[in-house]
Amino acid sequence: METRRAQPRYRRHWGISPTTRYQLGQCASLVTAIGALTTRPGVGRGLVDGAMARGAVAATGIAGLPLDEHGSMRSAAGRSPHSAEGPHAPEVKNLIDATAALLDEIAAGDTRPVDAHLLRRLHGMVGDGLGDRFAGAPGQFREESAGGPYSAPRADEVGGLVDGVFTWLQREFSDVGRDFGRAVVRALVTHVYVLWIRPFADGNGRAARLLETYVLAAAGSPAAASHLLTEYYAETRDEYFRQLDLASRDRSLTSFIAYAVEGLRDGLQRCFESVTQAHFEAAWRSFVLDRFTARDYRKKSVFRRRRDLMLAIPLYRSFTMADLVQLDPRLSERYGELSARTRRRDLAVLIDAGLLLESEGVYSANTDALRRHARPPPRDAGTI
Repeated sequence: METRRAQPRYRRHWGISPTTRYQLGQCASLVTAIGALTTRPGVGRGLVDGAMARGAVAATGIAGLPLDEHGSMRSAAGRSPHSAEGPHAPEVKNLIDATAALLDEIAAGDTRPVDAHLLRRLHGMVGDGLGDRFAGAPGQFREESAGGPYSAPRADEVGGLVDGVFTWLQREFSDVGRDFGRAVVRALVTHVYVLWIRPFADGNGRAARLLETYVLAAAGSPAAASHLLTEYYAETRDEYFRQLDLASRDRSLTSFIAYAVEGLRDGLQRCFESVTQAHFEAAWRSFVLDRFTARDYRKKSVFRRRRDLMLAIPLYRSFTMADLVQLDPRLSERYGELSARTRRRDLAVLIDAGLLLESEGVYSANTDALRRHARPPPRDAGTI
């Protein structure tokens, strides 16, 4: 008669260096800053959709299921990527749909306990509708031994191990509260322990990383940052697997945590810069529209032409009058039929409105006017 192995006694197998602790503090500050910006009107939805698409690309890449990035980006449109392209489009669709559902639930205040039920639910979403493309039953623990390069518990031990590790993690991190740094460590530890148990016949990595994303989002990580760790693992795929192998051999997560936290910190910094840029662009658009609204106009067609011209002008590079017809396809059609005199007059009006700068025939958007929080001129200040 086969003797069952005793259930392990869970304990902390990691340390946090001063450098990693400092980086965790940076992560918390960046998360607060990103969250404050993405809640403003005009910023957020496109960034979140892009984040989910990039996360799906990264996840399929880590799993060895390459997908064209542009196809995945198109699949994210509308949060319902039924037009996804490529041989692994169903896998990508599942990941995007799962991430979207989880983020929407968290945003609505519907957070779930991080336990075996949640893990099975995430796995079910990962493997939903994949049929023979997915080994095992979605949402069900494996009933056979696990393959792969590392030893794994027997199938009859999986249920108890999963329940045990989640109970221990809940106790170990009961003091997380509003400490985002602690939540990051919990997410990383949860990720690795699920991989060590390998509870499913297929999709363990995708389910573990999705659970990691959930823990971070529930702790306050903005939806626009939902892809960062998965994307980092994909970009450093060899190092990711080396760190997992090292953790498995040493039974210590210290090195993996340091590796992941540094990547998260760098990703959050880039995300903050992207969100800041998106916020500035949205504010600039509103600023331009306010300037036009604040002025009288005689001909609607001329008003619309000049307004569309100003909105099409790039914020981060200069241009000449010869470039005017190349700024936007619609502008090309309009200005291609107009005389050089009319073009110069339109640009001069935009300069007079304080929206455009000119130096020796080179033009640029007057973004300093927005930075100075310039107020729109009174309605009798002239005509655009």
